[in-house]
Amino acid sequence: MSTRFEPKTERLIEALAIGLGADGSEKVRSELALGADAPDHDLARSLVQIVSACGVAEAGRVAPEVEIEVDGAEPEPAPADGSLLGRLGSTGVDGIGVEQLDLETCLGVMRGGALRQRRAALRVLVERAPDLGRKLREVVEVLDTIRDVELEPMLVQARTEFPGAVGRRARTTLQIWRSSLSDLEDHIAEFWDGERAVEPIMDLPGEQRAQLLLRTRLLPDGVLRHIAAVIEGEDGVSEREARRALVESLRYSGDQRLVPSLVVLLESGTSEIVMEAARAVRRIEDPRVRPALARVFERTVVDVARAVLAGALGAHGDRRGADYVRKLLDRDEREVKLAALEALETLGGPEDAERVAEFLSQPSLRGAAVQTLKRIGDGRTLASLAESASETKTSAMRGAIEEARESILARMDLRGEDVKEAREATQRMTLTEVRPPKTPTGARIRAFRLLIWGQILLAFGAVQAGISRLERAANLRPAWAPPWVAIALSHARKHAHAQALAAFRRAIESDRTVVERNPLVVRALAQTFLRRAEQVEREGRRDIARGLLGEVLDLDLRRAPSSVRFELQRRRRALQRASAERAA
Repeated sequence: MSTRFEPKTERLIEALAIGLGADGSEKVRSELALGADAPDHDLARSLVQIVSACGVAEAGRVAPEVEIEVDGAEPEPAPADGSLLGRLGSTGVDGIGVEQLDLETCLGVMRGGALRQRRAALRVLVERAPDLGRKLREVVEVLDTIRDVELEPMLVQARTEFPGAVGRRARTTLQIWRSSLSDLEDHIAEFWDGERAVEPIMDLPGEQRAQLLLRTRLLPDGVLRHIAAVIEGEDGVSEREARRALVESLRYSGDQRLVPSLVVLLESGTSEIVMEAARAVRRIEDPRVRPALARVFERTVVDVARAVLAGALGAHGDRRGADYVRKLLDRDEREVKLAALEALETLGGPEDAERVAEFLSQPSLRGAAVQTLKRIGDGRTLASLAESASETKTSAMRGAIEEARESILARMDLRGEDVKEAREATQRMTLTEVRPPKTPTGARIRAFRLLIWGQILLAFGAVQAGISRLERAANLRPAWAPPWVAIALSHARKHAHAQALAAFRRAIESDRTVVERNPLVVRALAQTFLRRAEQVEREGRRDIARGLLGEVLDLDLRRAPSSVRFELQRRRRALQRASAERAA
């Protein structure tokens, strides 16, 4: 059906369509109030601008009776939930706004709510910060401990508004980020001017690229236009795998400006690209997302991709794929089960909790099952999680289970259930660690003196002498991590990643807990493993790089920056795909 404009606009559109001859030129000049001596190019420019503006205005109007048609069954209605969480953010008489909650409840929502609820609670906490008084310190401490990569774009901005060391660190980090962004903008301009042959974003170091793309909402429009061109394949140089890696890095960006480009990928990409685009739009609150996901879901036949699309629809309130995803849990293929567990993060409910908990006994599916149980938040699975924690040998898995446990307890508290009894019951089911034998007091004193002298010598630049004393301290007290940590940090500061890697391993062997509970040490450790993996990958030794990433991801990295953890996981997935393709 053709669009009708006003008669004057219709005449201008017709003039643009048939051209401006000698007879029609004077009429158009009169319509546009241009003089007879106005250059023809000014006439053409004015004509095109007016007609384009009319087209954009018309495209922005949506008639009330027009609906987007999507083939397939009606979406499954969401289960009725009359608790606080079920009514939080909903409309109607029973709806509760996040802004109505008290401070303690807001913090509970930050731990146990759905993504939209957590975002809303964070906004409320930031708005209330100036009026919190003494309670502000509690809020700052809680937000400083949150390492939720889904909230990273908002947390970065929120922490800059807080006083004290947390705010100073956040502002310093953001200042460094803006400096890097300025350099990137120059490189992007050079790329499009033909002065640079390599696409600049994918040419960045992994950690820097992750920091950039996790904070997409802070990027200027020019950088977003460049990103859109790359993921749509319009830059002319990026290969398919590079485009996929870029889309994968945008998974948690949550920027509405990317919706048109991501929808293009949903509509026309391969199944791998479609899955990554679906994961990205899953976290973007925009009315254009659900209809696009529904169209692609109804025509997709690949089970893994269809499950990912169903999970993305679930995040936008459309549960049409819930029954289909539940059936996939009975399939034998590991990739299908992983996709189904991922989808149940948004589609699952208490009725799915026990079925999902069965996968805790399978090491290859345990991580996905823990994440799904964390989002379902059913207290009946706490015992299964505690039992799984006592069986696992990797601290990363124990850390993930601990996060899931705290989220479930927070969700139970918001539902008014008994949290104290559940907490005490699961705390009794903890892993008993074997303590190393004690070092004699004299040896401990000598080791401490050598540690101090070693650190002083390192501070004055006497590297070899300092490391020698630190190694002697470590030999005197084998179960003591600080000497190896000091050696590792010294190498890391000099970008000697291979040497730092060896020292970090010795520190972990000595006392893993000390290493994993220190945010500064964990950050340096994660960065060292990532950069060393990048080095060996560039040398063509991909299997070694994959082993390094797997090794560090077995550690408890909850205190490492979200951007580093995300890039470690993303790069390992890429190497696993490459290995599978070579094997095939």
